[in-house]
Amino acid sequence: MEDKKSEINGHTVTGISVPAVSIKSKKMSFKDKFRVFLNRNRLVILTVSGVLVGVGLGMMVRNLNLTRAQVTYFAFPGEMLLRMLKMIIVPLVVCSLVSGAASLDTRSLGKLGGIAVSYFLVTTLIASTIGVALAFIIKPGVGAGALNTNNLGLESVTTNKETADSFLDLARNLFPSNLVAATFRSYATDYKIIRVANGTNGTLDYEKVPVGTDSEGMNILGLVMFAMIFGVALRKLGKEGEELIRFFNAFNEATMVLVSWIMWYVPVGIMFLVGSKIVEMEDVVLLAVANLQAREETSPLITRQNPGDNSSRNTVDEKDGMESVL
Repeated sequence: MEDKKSEINGHTVTGISVPAVSIKSKKMSFKDKFRVFLNRNRLVILTVSGVLVGVGLGMMVRNLNLTRAQVTYFAFPGEMLLRMLKMIIVPLVVCSLVSGAASLDTRSLGKLGGIAVSYFLVTTLIASTIGVALAFIIKPGVGAGALNTNNLGLESVTTNKETADSFLDLARNLFPSNLVAATFRSYATDYKIIRVANGTNGTLDYEKVPVGTDSEGMNILGLVMFAMIFGVALRKLGKEGEELIRFFNAFNEATMVLVSWIMWYVPVGIMFLVGSKIVEMEDVVLLAVANLQAREETSPLITRQNPGDNSSRNTVDEKDGMESVL
């Protein structure tokens, strides 16, 4: 008797011919569908609920007139969420990219890299075009010069960064000089004014010279570049690099488990983050409203003193005429 292969529910069974089995799915009631929907989207529902509860909690706590220290204590659970997310970024990005680059073929990796770069350039161009168009249409910041920036706590920009230095900083950050320092610092160009020589008229000539500095913030570009190149290098090693590839794969799986644990804390952290931000917004909003009210109160005075206005001149002429008659 000849063995035949048949397939039941996606599984291949070797043996005597088996008749096709048709399994009809039972109709689910609305209660069961709603329960399945809650089980699949419970994290999203909890996160949205945390945002709404955080708004209400912030509106309630804002009326208590808390001090700065008390607001800091109130925002502590949200701060813990941000610290946990920052903690998991480096192992998640590095391990996932190393294991992903090591599992791909060199040819497919080059094709995939070209597609990724093209996608990045096209989306960046579209985003820049939309941003510039909206800036010309909406004109954000018009009239903001009347606001007192010292009261709002805003820092004024002293030196504008050159376009060439911005591109050079991007290239420098792609290849960090220290991988450990790249986890919490990135390269940034600063400027220093130095005296070059004396001028012809006795004046001093100064020149703005770019100086390299380290700014606070993770150099994610350098870490991504190193992880991809390191994964390709492990792939090139063949059998010698398989042990290290398995290590990064296991590290990536363990990191994903940690991420799943952290995600269940997200609703609580977001609730306190939103609530603390609403409490902290009170002073800034009041100062902005006060500055706008002061501007509206002073604007009629400015219009009354306009030299092109003839109404004030007519009143003065009428007053002089009455005095001459008397």
